[in-house]
Amino acid sequence: MSAKPKLYVLPGSHPCAAVEAALNLKDIAFDRVDLLPMSQMLIGPLRYGGTTVPGMRIDGEKVVGSRTIMRRLDECRPDPPLLPPPGDPRYVRVLEAERWGDEALQSAPRRIIWVAFLRRPQAMASYIGDARLPIPRALMGPAMPMTAKLTAFKNHARDATARADIAALPGQLDRVDGWIADGLIAGDAPNAADLQIGSTIRLLLSIGDVRPLIEDRPAVKLTKWFPPMVGEVPAGVLPVEWMPTAA
Repeated sequence: MSAKPKLYVLPGSHPCAAVEAALNLKDIAFDRVDLLPMSQMLIGPLRYGGTTVPGMRIDGEKVVGSRTIMRRLDECRPDPPLLPPPGDPRYVRVLEAERWGDEALQSAPRRIIWVAFLRRPQAMASYIGDARLPIPRALMGPAMPMTAKLTAFKNHARDATARADIAALPGQLDRVDGWIADGLIAGDAPNAADLQIGSTIRLLLSIGDVRPLIEDRPAVKLTKWFPPMVGEVPAGVLPVEWMPTAA
């Protein structure tokens, strides 16, 4: 890389956090560009070639999506690697766990949290953290209810989908805990699956009503590769009857 890559993110986004962790792990300096929710639909195609985050520009090349970006980072800086060597029996299994973390698990907290934001829009502000946004934070408050409605619609986040996601969580966490028990993830050094799944676990833990389903699980070990989550949806926002009885 001849220049610092530029990473386009949404504050609080878990796939963006996975890529940031990969960049930090590889000690790659980068510039982060914080976007407002929904603005990636307009800005993304021009800046990095997509309408979702994370997006990245590396020496003028446009790269979209956490898995694609991680493969590109491994090409740019092979050490430490985010995947086992192709001949390693673990190689295919790590790729599959990463894919599952991206395509299956990742959507659950996205739908759950936007349904929570519909009920408590002001909770959105807690996830801004140190983001450098293009408008003053004081002006964001009045727009949060509409932002929650638009983004929930975009992500198909409704009461029924969020309740189904919560009901499915124990089984999904069993799968993650099984991979940990097998030594596939949560080892001494993170692989791509650690980062993909760990960023989602960290976001789920920030939702107060969902946290009891997770906090005593081995899956929490995967959050060690990330700084503490700055945002929180307080307990009591989601209906108690949505929570599995096992909690």
